[in-house]
Formats: sequence, C-alpha cells, structure tokens
Amino acid sequence: MDFQLAEEQVTVNDLARDVFSRNGDPQRLFDIEAGPDRFDRVLYRDLAESGILGLPVPEEHGGAGLGLWEVAGVFVEQGRTLGTVPLWETLVGGVLPLLRYGNAKQQAEWLPRVAAGDAVLTVAVDDLTDARPYGARVRARSGAEPGGDGVTLSGTAVGVRSAHLADAIVVPATDEAGAVGLYLVPTAGPGVRRDTFERTDRGLASDVHFEDAAAALLAEGPEEDRFDWLLRQVWTAVAALQSGVSQAAVRQAADYTSGREQFGVPIATFQAVAHQLADCHIDTEAMEVTYLNALWRETTGRPSRAAVHVAKYWAAEAGDRVARTVQHVHGGMGADVTYPIHRYMLWTTQLANTGGSGAWHLQQLADLVGEGEQL
Repeated sequence: MDFQLAEEQVTVNDLARDVFSRNGDPQRLFDIEAGPDRFDRVLYRDLAESGILGLPVPEEHGGAGLGLWEVAGVFVEQGRTLGTVPLWETLVGGVLPLLRYGNAKQQAEWLPRVAAGDAVLTVAVDDLTDARPYGARVRARSGAEPGGDGVTLSGTAVGVRSAHLADAIVVPATDEAGAVGLYLVPTAGPGVRRDTFERTDRGLASDVHFEDAAAALLAEGPEEDRFDWLLRQVWTAVAALQSGVSQAAVRQAADYTSGREQFGVPIATFQAVAHQLADCHIDTEAMEVTYLNALWRETTGRPSRAAVHVAKYWAAEAGDRVARTVQHVHGGMGADVTYPIHRYMLWTTQLANTGGSGAWHLQQLADLVGEGEQL
C-alpha cells in the first residue's frame, strides 16, 4: 500500500485548507448556528468558486473529474474548522451515485448545478445500517404516476442530514421484487414532506415522508450491490471528516495546555496531561491510517468491505476518546459553550453515530472476518 499523496492531491488539500481557514472564525459559527438554516452560504459559495464542489464532477459538466481520494482530503480540512456545509452529503451521497449509476440526462441536469454551487444534494442512509444484508424502509412502485420515470416512492426516511436544504435526495428503496435500488427524488415535487429537527452537532436533519413521490431510478453503471457500494463511500467520507475533527481538537488542546500554567509551569509538562494527549495523538494517527487504507482499497478495486468497517469503527471509538480527553484537559474552559472546543465534542458525538455506531461496525467486521473477508 502507498499512502503518499500525489502532487495533485497535495494541491487540492492546500486549496481546501485555505478556503476553510478563511471561513473558520468561531464567531461566524455562532452566527450560523443562530440562523434558521444552519448553513454557511458564504463558505459554500467559496467552495464552488474555488472549484472544490466540482472536484468529482466531469470536465464536460464544469468540474475537475477527480475521484474520491481527492475529495476525502477536503473532508479532513472541513473537519479541522467544522465548516457548516453539507459537503459529504452533496459530493459523496449525491454526486458519486449520479456519476456511477445515473444516465446522461440525470447527470446533465444535476452535476453542473452542484459544481456551480447552485444545488445541494443529500442521501438517506442514517437509519438503514442496522442489519446485514442492509434493508430499506422506503418502498418503490413502478408505473403508479406519470413523471419521475414512472416510479413513485412511499415511506419515511429518518434523520436525513441537511434535507431541509436539499434540492434532491438519493434514496435507497425496495421495489416490488424486494431488490434495493437507488432513486433520485427532487424535493420540490408533490408527495415530499420534511419534518426538520436539530441534531447533536447543532445542524439540522429531517424525517422525510414520501407519499407517491415521483422518483428516478439510478439504473446505469455496473451490476453490483449498489446500496453496499454507496454505504462504503459514505463511511469512508465520514471517517475522513472525523479524522480532521480529531486532529484539530488535539492541536487546540496542545496549544491550550502549553499556555495554561499551574505552579509556574505549563500544564502540558504534567505527566497526567502529557500522557493523555500522547494517547490522543496515537488515536488520530490510527484513525488516519485506517481511513486511508479503506480509501486506497476502495479506489484501486481491492477488497474493501472489511477495511471500511475498520475505518468507521476507529473514527467512532477513537474519535469519542479523543473528544472527551481534549475537553477534560481544558478543565472548566471545556464546559464553556462560548469557547470553541466544545463544538468538537458535539461534532464527534454526531459523527460517531452517523451510518452506524462503532459497536455496530465492529459486529459487521466480525461477521465479515468469519466469512473470510480480507482485512
């Protein structure tokens, strides 16, 4: 395995770091959290103008035509500054399925809009990763109503991230034959209702109710378990995002404890503090290498199912340890909601349970190893 970044990937990461750092003022986060949408529109526009939203979009649709490897580095940078935009939801949950399974008409309709920053996409997967084989609670019916390729969806997708902003949602649904397919549902059409609520990380999600809502089946591309493929991309993206969150939290803790003094010396020199932060650093290194291994396997066509579960397990379990330790070494400042460090705990708590908990992924890993899956 070779995790050395190519020059192009380093350039993308540097560009993303610049865009997110310019928009990473903690006071702006307060203002965004106080708004009705919890959406940093200035940052989203900057991501579009810099070309980041178009990274996976083919050149003929206004993008750069790059892959998941380049996009994953952007999620790390987002995690470091807690950029409040639906980035993995749009690029991984929406664009990647359109690229792999959408037809030319579907791609031409949506991909240029995403690259220009004029559309937000999301995906309904948070409530579905509770069994193997995976199921879908929304039902698809063919030929029920005109429009949407003659397919309608009925049922409820629970906890869809940023659905209140989304122009379209990629929805896994079970058809009359019992097969799970991926469907693209425009949210402006009839039969789509969203009940929106606040998440742990102060973002918004929605329970999306479909009542004979017009949908388009994503029916092109390779014949494979498309839902399983989609989940692997989502889990890898979330692991990359958590890696950035944890790295930034440890960096802030190191800076804080180096400047905070007791008995005339920085508390970072106390063994009780130094050892805890050393453990946090080790955890972040493990998180990084496991998500890179999953990413490398997924993007090079190697067996990746077990590796992706390993990455998501480490993101959830180690991410939680890091967040709690970092908040602890901040002492009373860690409990102050006007001090930035608490947000890293909130984001970690949310991400740890996005797409399945650490314990759930560990169980899936055990089942796969028992079946002879390669790590």
